[in-house]
Amino acid sequence: MAISSARSVTMFAPADVHSLEISAVMDTFLEANRRQGNALYEVCVVAETDQPIRCASGLRIVPDRTIHDALAVSDTFVVTGSYGVPLRPSEVVLAWIREQARSARRHGAVCTGTFLIGDAGLIDGRRVTTHWNYLQELTARFPHSRIEADAIFVRDGALFTSAGVTAAIDLALALIEEDHGRDLALAVARHMVIYLKRPGGQSQFSAHLAAQFSQRTPIETVQRWAAQHPDADLSTTRLAARAAMSPRNFTRIFRQDTGMTPAEFVERLRIDTARRLLEETSLPLATVARASGLGTATSARRAFLRRLGITMRQYRARF
Repeated sequence: MAISSARSVTMFAPADVHSLEISAVMDTFLEANRRQGNALYEVCVVAETDQPIRCASGLRIVPDRTIHDALAVSDTFVVTGSYGVPLRPSEVVLAWIREQARSARRHGAVCTGTFLIGDAGLIDGRRVTTHWNYLQELTARFPHSRIEADAIFVRDGALFTSAGVTAAIDLALALIEEDHGRDLALAVARHMVIYLKRPGGQSQFSAHLAAQFSQRTPIETVQRWAAQHPDADLSTTRLAARAAMSPRNFTRIFRQDTGMTPAEFVERLRIDTARRLLEETSLPLATVARASGLGTATSARRAFLRRLGITMRQYRARF
């Protein structure tokens, strides 16, 4: 009888689980199996009991196993999150999570699952992230962890955590790349119609995304125009004139609608533009700096260090 060489993946599903966090990981590993033509991953969904799990959306999932009969050792152990901050699980569940994490080659959580592995004592002194909306509470609950507020996903040795919801796909792609190489990870991303396989260090809430949340038509119009013309004069005075407002009123309403000043938005927008050019082209750094509106290579380097903690050259080499 042939022995399977597939990597075992145990996924723990808490009550009120966000269904996409389970399906995102499962479907990404499924596509890796399909692209490769054989079983690279065998995924098992585990819950505290054998009763169907009612997801936050109303979808019901029947677990494959319970914590009492799950594999003792898995290659990869993933704790999924609830919709919102999950309740602290029972001590029996926490003990099981600790044991699974200890025995697996790698372990971690997606989205608010970080709270659960935090409750199990697995993130003290470790670099972690979660959905941007719950970062403040994660920091308050686990002050000894090292929160990376703007990351899509974080690896700290064998520990991994990801930001909200679809960031689980980015994490799963990174795990596939780690196991089987970049070509397979990119093939899976293409098949899943994912525009770009985002590296972990990318922002989970960029200026381009923030621009989509503005509710006032003049502000939204200015944001969209700025995104299309990052190398233009984007001073507050010029942007206010384009919105047909006084600079003072424009700044007040802009901050009210977006949570940032016009100057902060412009710098984030230009850095986002530069990052895409660094990732997707081989343009010289000076050209990237000019095209993104960051000015010279020197001023762009300072902006990257201030916002991201790395230079443009380091960013291109990493991503």
